[in-house]
Amino acid sequence: MTDGWRFLKEVYSYKDLPNDSIPEFIFWGRSNVGKSSLINLLTKKKLAKTSKTPGRTRSLFFFQFRKDFRIVDFPGYGFSRINKEKIRLLDDLIEEYLTNRKNLKELFLLIDSRHGLKSIDILILELLEKIHCENIYIIFTKQDKLKSFQSKKKLQNFEEELKTKNHKKIFHTSINDINGIVILKKFLLKSLNEKEFG
Repeated sequence: MTDGWRFLKEVYSYKDLPNDSIPEFIFWGRSNVGKSSLINLLTKKKLAKTSKTPGRTRSLFFFQFRKDFRIVDFPGYGFSRINKEKIRLLDDLIEEYLTNRKNLKELFLLIDSRHGLKSIDILILELLEKIHCENIYIIFTKQDKLKSFQSKKKLQNFEEELKTKNHKKIFHTSINDINGIVILKKFLLKSLNEKEFG
């Protein structure tokens, strides 16, 4: 039911995170990967908005379904530089959340199907492994943009590469095909042992 969803809050510092034990699912990816569209499809509401300045957002957006669980919209990466020498995440808030937040249930890393794994995505995966962030899943977005056999074959190669990195589950989504969203919803519900949402 769509009336169960609401925007909860925007957070700029770790001390301002919700102080409770409600499970949280992170959605993260490169800027313009289709994260807002995916969140809006899942919630059946226009909760997530696209930033006018991609890569500059430094806050976390929390969307909550009743008192059951939340989707956490992480700021897109790719436009901002990452200091590879120091091997750190984009900012202190994200690093502290991923390291200390007990509410974290699963993390979904979004990859644009047309472009596959970029060096920045690989770096993020390596960083997540360094801080022992588990339960990482991959969502290939914009499946409807794959037109040619070559591009679909290229995507298969990306998936094989991810399998070698020991990621347990890969999802495929598109704004024009509801099947991928249904499969993703079922996975979320199974994680929560819930019957329905949205």
